[in-house]
Amino acid sequence: MEKARLAHPAQALPPYQQPVQGRPAPGNAPPLETLLEAVSPIAAKRSDPKALDLAACYQMAAVRWDQLKIDYQTLRAQQAVVTQTLSAFFPQFSWENFQSFQNTTGVIPTVSGVAVGTSQGYFSFNGINTTWLLFDSLRQQNRVAAARADAAAQSYTLQRDYQMLYLNVAQAFYQELNYEGSVSILEDQIAALQGLVTELEYRLKIGRSRPADVFQAQANLAAAVAQREGYIGLMNQYKATLNYYLGIGLEKIDLKETQPFPGSQALEDYLVHVGSRPDVLAQLQLLRAQKAALAVAIGNFGPRAGLSGSYFLSHQPDSPVLWTVNIVATMPLFTGGLLTSTVREERALVHVAELQVENLKRTADQNLRIAFALFNAAVEQVLQYREQVEVSALYYAAQRDDFQRGVAQLLDVLVALNTYQQSRLSLHQNEMNARYQLVNLFVQAGLTPTNIEATGLPVQNILRTGPPVGPGNPPALKASLP
Repeated sequence: MEKARLAHPAQALPPYQQPVQGRPAPGNAPPLETLLEAVSPIAAKRSDPKALDLAACYQMAAVRWDQLKIDYQTLRAQQAVVTQTLSAFFPQFSWENFQSFQNTTGVIPTVSGVAVGTSQGYFSFNGINTTWLLFDSLRQQNRVAAARADAAAQSYTLQRDYQMLYLNVAQAFYQELNYEGSVSILEDQIAALQGLVTELEYRLKIGRSRPADVFQAQANLAAAVAQREGYIGLMNQYKATLNYYLGIGLEKIDLKETQPFPGSQALEDYLVHVGSRPDVLAQLQLLRAQKAALAVAIGNFGPRAGLSGSYFLSHQPDSPVLWTVNIVATMPLFTGGLLTSTVREERALVHVAELQVENLKRTADQNLRIAFALFNAAVEQVLQYREQVEVSALYYAAQRDDFQRGVAQLLDVLVALNTYQQSRLSLHQNEMNARYQLVNLFVQAGLTPTNIEATGLPVQNILRTGPPVGPGNPPALKASLP
């Protein structure tokens, strides 16, 4: 019998394993916008036609922002400098009336180096004078190139100021929404605590609760009200900041968020655009202007030739001379080292401009990498807090039901309520931070709109044209691998 038992051993049951709940694959997960709308305290305002979104706030701020107007007037002044330098290539005409009195007679007056007669103590003439630059060792051409580069740099500076204004408005915009949503969440918590206090006061009257429970709930209620008042103060602070940009009055500031999150994109897709950021392009134009200034300094060693002439309309005493034309050529021989030191100065300034370009490129690259890391971290936090809100909501509902049945303590309910509301606060605040970090990422990459319609500045022909790019309109980049 023992041998038979060994020949046919009893089959053991398979070991029991606790099932592990798997996370949905990234491709099957619902969009982040859908997840956020369920618990966001500001999601219901998206359909409000009277509320202002970020694009509307940016447009209103650009209309009245003084720095943009200053940049535009500076650009016009620099364009006038270009016209001034170009004028040297054209002949210059002027009218001249000359009256001369001498205390001696017999003096032979000259005009443009030509004797015009013998004076009797008085000489006068009316004439048209002209000068025309023929050649100056390309100095004037380089002056024109430098002026044009300065004008281009100023136009890129104007573009970058548009982008920085967009970032500043977005910061105030999302901070206001941050504290507005926080106030809404705390009001929900206050309403729940008030209902709990009312229920505890009724239980105290019928002898089913202790006075300490009522005091504890009232203390939590007072703390929530105090926290709400603090958030109201911060919300009003950023409303005042927005009113500084918009100028419409605090009572008219009602905001809504309509910007969607873009799809996943690799850091390299954003780094491609750093080199074309407006401030980098402006610094490159300044480098070109400095190189042209160096060429002007070197051209001072070369010869210069010009034409001058006069045409006499009338003169007294009479003279057979009616017009004169002179061609004058000059070339420096010795200036005491002035021209050489000027060239050394301009060459050093060129090196400074080159180093500034390289430093700005490295700084832009670093800031973009930091902005990309901050945005990704913020999005990851939003996803984790979204999960925490779901779990803490179930936790609070279960503790509330147990308290109604008398199997849970008041402290458990208060802890569950605080956990749920704090997780909602964290989710909302991190969502607003993620949206701001998205704007910051686009600004650091130089992809935000540089000019929008109806800003009051006629710069359509100056700035780069193209469809607006921003958090709501991501660039046409190839998506990165998940």
